[in-house]
Amino acid sequence: MRSFKGLTLIITIFAAGFLLAGCKKAGEAEKPGVRETSQAPLAVQSQQAVPFGMRSFDGKEFFLEGLRGKPVVVNFFASWCGPCQLEAPALRDAWAEFGDRVEFVAVAIDDSEEGARGFVRDFKLEFTAGLDADGEIAKAYNIYAIPRTYIIDRTGMVLYEHSGVITKDILDAAIKRAL
Repeated sequence: MRSFKGLTLIITIFAAGFLLAGCKKAGEAEKPGVRETSQAPLAVQSQQAVPFGMRSFDGKEFFLEGLRGKPVVVNFFASWCGPCQLEAPALRDAWAEFGDRVEFVAVAIDDSEEGARGFVRDFKLEFTAGLDADGEIAKAYNIYAIPRTYIIDRTGMVLYEHSGVITKDILDAAIKRAL
């Protein structure tokens, strides 16, 4: 019985680490950078958001700089990423609450278009979503693990960065700071 409790503890610790750390492709080493896994939003050192463009799944050209004047939530995900699947309902619910005042953008990385479109459909994400087909957006944002979420203010400055599963409470607090 004692070894069963020990095994349960080890599995629980492993699962918690997986959820907090996010997903990485096999063989990828962690790169230095900001890793935010606390339960309270923390400001990052103010920096201008890296401008990017992509074709959204609805066929429109999307450019981040075109959203100046409105706060933006940018989320990096992949359909195969378990933590991304766990946080998708929180993103959907935050969009339902704040979507009239805040833009939401989902960027699929290291994924197929079919997989990413299926993820967006299955989780009923109604905000702008597209595929980083050539990996350039992920490279510009130094994405080494997903999910990763950025809150960008009206002027294009990054207010908050979160690596790992983001909860609705954390999203709400960070979004309210940006409003």
